Amino acid sequence: MPAAARPADPPPPVARGCPPERAQDGEVRLAILGDSGYGSGFAEWGVHGQDSIAASLNRLRLPPDLVLFLGDNIYWTGSAQLFKTRFDDMYDPLIRDCKVHVALGNHDLKGCRAVSEYERWEACVQELNASIVADLKARYMRQGMDEAAAAEKAAAEAAAETKGELDKEALLTRKANCLPGDATAYEDTRPGSKTCNATTALEHAQFGFGSIERKEPPAHLRQRYYSILWPLPKLTAGGAPDQPVQEAPTKPLVDVIVLDSNTLKVGGSVLGSQPQAAPREDQLQLLWLRNAMAQWLPAPGESHRIWKLLTMHHAPYTPRACSCRMFGKCIGGHGDETELQKQLAGALEGLEPPDIVFTAHNHIYARSHPLDAEGRVVQSGRGGVRYFVSGGGGGPIYAIKGKDRRFAKALSVYHFVYLRLTSTAAFYWALDGQGHTRDSGCFEKGSNVDYPLSPEFSYDDALPPRCAPDGT
Repeated sequence: MPAAARPADPPPPVARGCPPERAQDGEVRLAILGDSGYGSGFAEWGVHGQDSIAASLNRLRLPPDLVLFLGDNIYWTGSAQLFKTRFDDMYDPLIRDCKVHVALGNHDLKGCRAVSEYERWEACVQELNASIVADLKARYMRQGMDEAAAAEKAAAEAAAETKGELDKEALLTRKANCLPGDATAYEDTRPGSKTCNATTALEHAQFGFGSIERKEPPAHLRQRYYSILWPLPKLTAGGAPDQPVQEAPTKPLVDVIVLDSNTLKVGGSVLGSQPQAAPREDQLQLLWLRNAMAQWLPAPGESHRIWKLLTMHHAPYTPRACSCRMFGKCIGGHGDETELQKQLAGALEGLEPPDIVFTAHNHIYARSHPLDAEGRVVQSGRGGVRYFVSGGGGGPIYAIKGKDRRFAKALSVYHFVYLRLTSTAAFYWALDGQGHTRDSGCFEKGSNVDYPLSPEFSYDDALPPRCAPDGT
């Protein structure tokens, strides 16, 4: 059977043993990585590092609450036949604890193109509402509500959230830019060729698209972009609080927003490969992002909001890297996605930006200084967004070309990022396949100052009361 064909039999369902969601010791722990899906042993492009990184993840002494994969989960063409060997088997302990959520990368969608004609709605208002409802409904079902009650609550909240500015913008969006939020956004590059694995990927429970806690997520709740509010308090089937009175109430600490950057303005965008009378743009996803970023929840015990993390495959900002050099020239690799920078800036105009943006695509590790909306290093005051590039999850590593002053650290190394968030501070480590720390630091929420951590301070040590030079 050709590698691009879909398997005759679907992968076996995963047995999920999801623990209750709560912030452990007042914090949330995340592991983040991208460009991982090569499997064990020899694969395309020869030597790779997924085995060692997966082993390092699976043996973490302080297990993460969430593991976020930033795309290119299955090389080379996203073949469904390789889901088990290149993902499920690699991260089995994490998957069975319902920790895993993925973004789509460009290699996950090889053989796909954006659906050429989409006429389901008269305008984008209904499709925007459907995307928001699906995201909220999956969240409420994860909390324990039954599907009917979750659907009713999600519909009421979506109607309130989209009323006004978003409705007006959606009404002005032409149908060609109203790309669906689910797998129907994609089709085979050649009709009937069965080369596109988008639908199979979103149906794969182990990938955690819009995942709910019990059973496998219903197909109609699997969105290609979605949010993960964590931790969530438990609810009864009808939506009432369902937590023992003697326990402190569970309150969210982080909102992770997962985008599908393949339909945004990036090099190789699936929307850029089709000749149209007018250029197409995934304006529906950008409206959805604006709505998701506009929702504001206070951090537990604080007056500021919870952490907002934005994740996607393609990097708006990254040091230039080369997959190889030939006759002194940088071949392959990636640099900034400048058009994506503009799209995101427009979608977030007037809103408080995310605290951190995690991306991959470039097979390196990089951590930026806090950057303003123009991509300049913030030198004074507060604010700024930190951009992490974590593309060292297993694919062949790229060489970094020169020094980029926007970035505090840039390394050509297999790795993943381990992040610990309290209500007031973020602590981060870049860990390699042997568990060694390659970069680490911390910053207070809203501050543009990063403090280095002592080399002896491990990712699993008890956190100090706050991030400061003296640890006080």
